[in-house]
This record gives sequence, structure tokens and C-alpha cells, in this order.
Amino acid sequence: MSMPPPPTNPEFQPPSYQPPSYQPYGVPPVTQGTSGLAIASLVCSLVGFLLCGVPAILGIIFGGVALSQTKNNARPGQGLALAGVIVGVVVVLFWGIALYDLVTNPDGWFSFNDG
Repeated sequence: MSMPPPPTNPEFQPPSYQPPSYQPYGVPPVTQGTSGLAIASLVCSLVGFLLCGVPAILGIIFGGVALSQTKNNARPGQGLALAGVIVGVVVVLFWGIALYDLVTNPDGWFSFNDG
């Protein structure tokens, strides 16, 4: 006696074999990290306090580019980029006022005595 042929009806086909996706054991899936420009923006802006505001100008530029990269949560780091821009603007304004006061009143830098 011979075996009957397998059914050819598509409704009764067994599910096809799907090989598992390759993921090495113990390795977490790759995720997109925080924007490097956002981190650089905040660091440059903070270092600008020490170096007369020059790196803060770079911090503002890096922060603007990082904000465009992180728009619509496409990449993490939007808060860092915004903080870098804000701190950079504050540092540049501080050093700008300080240098203006030094140039216009060299005898009494930041002296609030009008006497």
C-alpha cells in the first residue's frame, strides 16, 4: 500500500519556516545614541565661561545644527542642544558686556561707583 499524496489545497498548507533573525547572544540591539553635536554644544558653551566666550560661539553653532538633527525626536539630545544654545548665548552676552565695560572704562572695570 502506498501513502496518499499530500493535499494541494492552499488553505491546508503548513506555515513556511522563517529562520530567526541573527542576533548574537548577549549583545543588546543597536540603538541610536545621543547627538554628538548636542553634547559638544553644551561642553563648548560651558568652557566659554573660562575662555572669554570664544568656544561659546561654537557652542551656539553646534547647538543649532544639533537642534535640526534632533527635530521631531529623530535622535535623542534635543534638550542638550537647547541648553547648549541658551548657555552659549548667555556666555557670549556676559563676555560682550564685560569687554565693552573694560574698553569704555579701563580704570574701573565693573566699578559701580560713579564718584
